[in-house]
Amino acid sequence: MKTKPGRRPLSLAFRLTLFISITTITAFMLFSWLTIQSVEKHFEEQDLNELQQLSTSLSQLLTHQDLTEHVRIERVINAISQRPNAFIFLERMNSSPNQILFQSPDGPDFKKIIETYPVDTELPVIWNAPEEQTAPHEDNNSLHDATSEGYRVMILPIVTMADNQKLHYRLVIALSIDFHLHYIKELTRNLMLAAFFTCLIMVLIVHFAVYQGHAPLRRVSKEIKGITSENLDVRLQPDQVPIELQQLAVSFNAMLEQIEDVFKRQSNFSADIAHEIRTPITNLVTQTQIALSQKRSTEDYREVMYSNLEEYERMSKMVSDMLFLAQADNNLLIPERLTIDLKNEINKVFEYFEAWSEERGVTLRLLGDAGPVQGDPLMLRRVINNLLSNAIRYTPEGECVTVTLSQKNNGILMSVANPGRVIPAEHLPRLFDRFYRVDQSRQRKGEGSGIGLAIVKSIIEAHRGKVSVTSDSNLTQFSVFIPQP
Repeated sequence: MKTKPGRRPLSLAFRLTLFISITTITAFMLFSWLTIQSVEKHFEEQDLNELQQLSTSLSQLLTHQDLTEHVRIERVINAISQRPNAFIFLERMNSSPNQILFQSPDGPDFKKIIETYPVDTELPVIWNAPEEQTAPHEDNNSLHDATSEGYRVMILPIVTMADNQKLHYRLVIALSIDFHLHYIKELTRNLMLAAFFTCLIMVLIVHFAVYQGHAPLRRVSKEIKGITSENLDVRLQPDQVPIELQQLAVSFNAMLEQIEDVFKRQSNFSADIAHEIRTPITNLVTQTQIALSQKRSTEDYREVMYSNLEEYERMSKMVSDMLFLAQADNNLLIPERLTIDLKNEINKVFEYFEAWSEERGVTLRLLGDAGPVQGDPLMLRRVINNLLSNAIRYTPEGECVTVTLSQKNNGILMSVANPGRVIPAEHLPRLFDRFYRVDQSRQRKGEGSGIGLAIVKSIIEAHRGKVSVTSDSNLTQFSVFIPQP
């Protein structure tokens, strides 16, 4: 959801309350409107039915052939007097002006009705809109209706014979609907009041329901708030939260495991690097103190300075390696993309380690072949160097270190294998961590900075490859996969 800068998004509780409340209120208002429409339709049909019955009855009285006109009119007046909510207007149209025969007192404004709807047809017409009077449509088999102010009206042209004379009457019947209008008005008012209070109560109920529904979120938030660097082993319980939050709890636990692992590694790394730096500094201080404890010859001072130089070089290499890994951690390690023949690179490294391997009584062997790869020559040579020096260091005298090249799908696989002591399975995933020791009591004097394998992993991952290690009773093998373009 996009918001203006500096504007805080609406809360979930407010959104849910607003949405559910609007939906409920709209549904209730629609129900109320349909109810009023249904009542109005019912009253309309009832009024039209009563008008039809009344018009039929009065028409029969006015067209009775065995009665005189005077008697007919008297019977019409008597019939309408029995209906207190009905009013009529009767006029004879044979003469000019028309002769008014009868008009119910206290009725509607019949003159206005007649002026609005002059009778020039024999079809009945319904009149019911004095405020916005629109001429009614007249169809052969239909009545047209609307609502007047308190009346529903029908106009009937009647033709009959009386005293051997053809008579034309205009009969206007007005039916009072004050009771219906009052009922509809009261119903509308009551429904509006009921809608107001119902909507108010509904908003409160929805707000309370949403607040209660968010209780698991507040509980999870409280648990998360209690997690600090001192208790990173705490985990949320996915089976104790609603199903909607289950995936969130699983994802949070996975993230927490990664944070805990990184935190532990960082803590171990800080301790390890302090230990690694302390050792050469201690050596430098000790040797310097010994040299200064008494007068020495120039040759003795030269030996001390050479010894100190070795420690300085070791510290310099360690710092360089740490800077290299820092670049890798920040995705600043961008290798060159040159065509490299790994077999030639391996042979060059073999030549470099030839004297040392002979000194340790270890032979070097290269098997297999593979096509060229795209990569950084210096970085890949450093990978081979680190893996090979590590293998030579832990290979027993008289044994052989084997480097194997093979072509795999979309890449080249290089493995460096050496016989020697088995590395326990629980240590294998941690071998590429910085300063990780399989034997925690083992000192690294003369055995490198302890981050060679971490550098190997960083370089291979920068080349979008993978590195792995296996160890059994026969061999310990490091495998490097480098994809080909």
